[in-house]
Amino acid sequence: MSEVQLESIAREICQVRNYQFVSQVGAGAFKETFHVRPSEDASLALKVFRPKNTDDRVLREIDAMKRCDHPNVGKLFAVDYFHTEDQKYLFSIEEFLAGGTLTERVEQRLLPVEEVLKFGNSLIEAVSHIASHGLVHRDLKPDNIMFKEDRETPVVVDLGLVRDLAESSLTQTWLMRGPGTPYFSAPEQLNNDKELIDWRTDQFSLGVVLSISVLGYHPFSEENETAAQLVERVAKRESPSPLFWNDISDLGLNALGKMISPWPVERFRTPEKLAAAWSDQGNGS
Repeated sequence: MSEVQLESIAREICQVRNYQFVSQVGAGAFKETFHVRPSEDASLALKVFRPKNTDDRVLREIDAMKRCDHPNVGKLFAVDYFHTEDQKYLFSIEEFLAGGTLTERVEQRLLPVEEVLKFGNSLIEAVSHIASHGLVHRDLKPDNIMFKEDRETPVVVDLGLVRDLAESSLTQTWLMRGPGTPYFSAPEQLNNDKELIDWRTDQFSLGVVLSISVLGYHPFSEENETAAQLVERVAKRESPSPLFWNDISDLGLNALGKMISPWPVERFRTPEKLAAAWSDQGNGS
């Protein structure tokens, strides 16, 4: 489906639901997202899925969103199908987040320790809530962390690669690399070690995200190294860079070092332990 065709479907959905169509705000491999208004003072996100991609993974994403109910996890309000003469389109109505992405924020400036500590607490709560439902996000990255209109409240979005630990894996065992964005993925994802995937996988990715936000570089980054070389070293479970250890010590953010440990067993065992360690930081000691 082309962008024009899906936008046409979105406009027809708006007519049926008596929404005002505003604009397209994003497009991906599986769906396109549109800003719509149910009234003059309210906004929603309308997501229209490409018919050929309405598979088990999409349905699992929707099921995960239905189960989550937390201020720092994107809200799902409705799911339905829109029928044309020869096709049906799955669509969802979700929370509209007007404060931009973390990617946009870190491109402008490094974030001060106090700011990272604050939204880090919120993101740990989000990961904890997701984990409490037996889910692993598997794609935590700055693009998938958005902010509400107040530009202070972070929200984890896009559960398109979610793993439900109570269900059979949708990833083929023979694949050399599991789902995720490699630059932010944990070693167990990069090596498709499915038996090691749990909430600590999200802990690793969150540690990378927070490190980049406050330091401006990946914890495993070495001088004159390509992104592909970095990812390969993470997959081999090599150590973070000496510069990273020095910088987090100077900033009093030592929890980051444990969060990005190469092996899950070396990370914080529970979300509660991570939350406690994260809160007890920022003193430069």
